[in-house]
Amino acid sequence: MRIYSLYFYTYLMVDSIKKTNRLIVFTIAYNLAEGIFAIFFGIEENSTTLLSFGLDSFIEIFASSVALLGLSKLEIFSEERAEKLIAYSFLILIAFIVFKSSYDLTNVNKPDPSFYGVILAVVSILIEGPLGYKKLKLGRELNNSVIIAEAKETLFCLNLSILVMLGVGLNFLFGLWYFDPIAAIFMIPWLYKEYKEHR
Repeated sequence: MRIYSLYFYTYLMVDSIKKTNRLIVFTIAYNLAEGIFAIFFGIEENSTTLLSFGLDSFIEIFASSVALLGLSKLEIFSEERAEKLIAYSFLILIAFIVFKSSYDLTNVNKPDPSFYGVILAVVSILIEGPLGYKKLKLGRELNNSVIIAEAKETLFCLNLSILVMLGVGLNFLFGLWYFDPIAAIFMIPWLYKEYKEHR
């Protein structure tokens, strides 16, 4: 009976790891497309939130790739090192947001209204939310800090999507351009908190 229980537990663990790997691979594919579109429209419309959104997508690709390596048997990517690499990705995004938002606000560098930016944010909310919470659940089941950190990166993208919808949406609907860089700035305290937790 004890051997059967051990076998069943091992089967569940292996199955959870396979599900996690599939979700992470999907995350990489989705964020590649999302990042390309966000950066394209961000450059076209001079939108800080869209550019930040696109940068976060590529940072999430990096985090997801690190998580896959962290789940592998490669010693150079232990859980501890992989989690630190994910943590530093938060700092990269903070630096970009501080620079771009400060420049836009001080130089009145107005972004253009972006209908496609709003659509992109809505699509991201519908996809990133369920995806992030599913990975977080699996990470806690496996008690794996790398998966949990990577899932939180996805959930950050969900929060950023909401701010993109607010910043880009208010500019699109009412011409309130300054909400675009301000929306990005509001993510900095949360980002720094995540960096401190995972460094």
